[in-house]
Amino acid sequence: MRHRFRLPVILLLLVCFQVVGVMSVDATKVKQRNIAELIALGEQIIVGEVVSVTDGFDAKNVPYTEVTVEVRETAKGTATGTYTFRQWGLLAPRDMGNGLTNLSVTLDGWPTFAQGEDVVLFLYKEAKLTGLRTTVGLFQGKFTIKDGYVANTINNQGLFDRIDFHRFNLTEKEKGMVQSNKGRIPEEMFLSFLRKSIEEQWFFEEVGGE
Repeated sequence: MRHRFRLPVILLLLVCFQVVGVMSVDATKVKQRNIAELIALGEQIIVGEVVSVTDGFDAKNVPYTEVTVEVRETAKGTATGTYTFRQWGLLAPRDMGNGLTNLSVTLDGWPTFAQGEDVVLFLYKEAKLTGLRTTVGLFQGKFTIKDGYVANTINNQGLFDRIDFHRFNLTEKEKGMVQSNKGRIPEEMFLSFLRKSIEEQWFFEEVGGE
């Protein structure tokens, strides 16, 4: 009979959840994050192509998925060239070769990555204990660029909610964009808005707790 977990693995799971800062993995219970919070909470905000996705265990036996991105643009932070980060969880269950199967896979509601994807990522800072990180708001902070448009897995729903945009100098097209409740956004419009809001520091004081 195969056991699902050993006790140390369960303890590691609890530690990882706490240091990442998100205890719930139910997508319906993850705190909604708007664009202001994605920008304010993101330590690294990068645009680029995912060039590799691998998984494994670190020196403390914490399961991880390692994502490497060829960075085209850094909107916030210091990432340049080829940038690699790790988030919690394996890509698939792992046969440990001793009669045990490790099921510590990436949880529902967390972002997943595929080689060749064009992405915009809003990344939390690394967890102090593990060095792991993930996207702000989990699935909300990973945007895929496809056919000239940008969207996250919930089609940008609520991205511009709860923000008073009257205090900012928006173009007419940007005004139309922020009035929408959901839907894909043209890539250049999204990136231009992102660059301008970061350069002018619109949202850096609007950080809410997880």
